[in-house]
Amino acid sequence: MAKSTSTAVATTIKAIRKALDDKTTEKPRPVAGSGKSGFRSLGVRLADVKQIARFLAESGGVPADLAGAVALVDAAFARKVREEILVAVEVLANHQADFTPALFTHVDKWVASLDDLDVAAALGPLVVSPLLVQDTSRLATVRKWARTRSVGRRCLAVLSVSALISDGRRDVAPTLEICELLLNEDHPVLVAEVAALLRNATRIDAKAVQDFLFRRSVDGNPDILRAGSENLDAARRAALIAKLEAQAALATPPPVEAAR
Repeated sequence: MAKSTSTAVATTIKAIRKALDDKTTEKPRPVAGSGKSGFRSLGVRLADVKQIARFLAESGGVPADLAGAVALVDAAFARKVREEILVAVEVLANHQADFTPALFTHVDKWVASLDDLDVAAALGPLVVSPLLVQDTSRLATVRKWARTRSVGRRCLAVLSVSALISDGRRDVAPTLEICELLLNEDHPVLVAEVAALLRNATRIDAKAVQDFLFRRSVDGNPDILRAGSENLDAARRAALIAKLEAQAALATPPPVEAAR
């Protein structure tokens, strides 16, 4: 990083932190469940985080080019403070028109320490999705995220591929590949996100999603299957629900009669 860029980034980080501190009186704390390498949280609401990012952008208090914005995100991840990262990601998203596949080199580094659902919810749609649309070969990396033990990376995988079935794109097959890897998910946030992805995919190719759901009905999480099938034809969905209920009945042991 050039000295001038480094100085500008340090100045921006200070401005971000001051704006965040003005929004809270809480002390930084570890993010629950994020482990030793997890992020700290300042307790600032997400709505305030977005407002701070907009204010700094409008006032010229953030990097004006892609390189500077990337350097800002690098610095924020190094500091491991959730809200600082979220503001930096919002700033980077303002440069989506300048994104190139080369940016994935930085994404790989950021994701290596990611186990935070809020950061995943920002990084996926705002940064990874646009890059994935540019270079679908990166789906191999997204599949790796879906297979990890990290809730944050698994969530990032789901949110990233949503771009493949939006804005006129119809890449249902790779979308279902990610759903396949996460169909046994039991984390509430992931259950909801995978189901939402299936519902959206149904609007593009109902037959493909229908076949997928019936094929995986024998071993997928029933909560995902039920919620993910909501956009199927009513008769097909009823058949799927009936199948799930029949399987649940078979899996339930009969009641034990009281000894006489």
